Amino acid sequence: MGNFFGIIIVRPLGLILMAIWSLVQNYGLALILFTLIVKLILLPFMYKQKKGMKKMNLVQAESAAIQKRYARNREKMNEEMQKLYEREGVNPMGSCLLSFITLPIMMALYYAVRQPMKYMMGLSNDTIEAIAKVLGTTYDSHSVSGQIQLAKMVHENWDKVADFATKGLVNIDFNFLGIDLSAIPQFSHLDILWLIPILSGGTALISSLVMRKTQNMQNPNAQQNQSAQMNSTMNTMLIIMPLMSVWIAFTLPASMGIYWTVNNLFTVAQELVLTWYILKFDKAEDDEETKARKRREAAHKLKLEEQAKEKQEAGEQTEYRGAKAANVSKKKLKAYQAEIQKEKDKETAARAAQIKAEKEAARQAGKQIDDE
Repeated sequence: MGNFFGIIIVRPLGLILMAIWSLVQNYGLALILFTLIVKLILLPFMYKQKKGMKKMNLVQAESAAIQKRYARNREKMNEEMQKLYEREGVNPMGSCLLSFITLPIMMALYYAVRQPMKYMMGLSNDTIEAIAKVLGTTYDSHSVSGQIQLAKMVHENWDKVADFATKGLVNIDFNFLGIDLSAIPQFSHLDILWLIPILSGGTALISSLVMRKTQNMQNPNAQQNQSAQMNSTMNTMLIIMPLMSVWIAFTLPASMGIYWTVNNLFTVAQELVLTWYILKFDKAEDDEETKARKRREAAHKLKLEEQAKEKQEAGEQTEYRGAKAANVSKKKLKAYQAEIQKEKDKETAARAAQIKAEKEAARQAGKQIDDE
């Protein structure tokens, strides 16, 4: 974790988690409230993302038509797609930009929960190692659960390390509803910790199903416009994501599993509330946008028809000029051939006259010989 990222993003979130814990004095409850607060912070971004996705779905059919029409001309296809996005006021990179905003925050949450001594309490690595030395254990800064396990040992041996409180060390109890949130669930050992991965995977599945349902409610034609390959990918992800949640929950401290479970539940609530709000209060705006979009589509269609008509007329004129030029060429060729034939006829007539004259001269010469 770079110092810049840790100081600018992770540390502030750690301070929020620490402030909540100071108020409620219960780590599990603090984690739940912390997740809720972060969800509320990200809510405006999620709302904007859902609105952007709806606009993208509205132009998806026209986008598919453009891709099909210019499948062999990628440059022209990109040009037409850009015109479409500009005309509809759609930013295809909008969801990606929002992901760039939310992803660092989600990563920061992970580190804030995983390393409570560094980001909640603000202890330096030297202080953390000194505490581990007093407790007679070795601290591995690269271990996934090393710091939270050390924080648990601090709670169990507070009398040995109480002097470090002047540097920010806090005595945190990681037990929540009979579950040790610092422990990692084990496949080989069936106990109450198994409940965490099961809840994590189950809520992840519910969250995915609800998100798909709300998307279909918000965009009734979205599923029809999606390709078979896209639907297959979504169905695959619907299965893979919950399974990944279960597997990850078995590799990290239970506190992370609690965070993901609560986050999934809040995501379900967020999707239902945002979809209800968009369908109820944004309906007038959507109706105006739909009318405006239909007007733009009609104008665009008329423009394409005019361009096609102009192209056809230009083609017909070119064909007429070509045919006319061909007719002129044929007339010239015919006249030339007639001229040649005329010259041949003259030569033939002259030759015939010459032969006739020669024969007449021969006949007259023979007659004179007979008379003598």
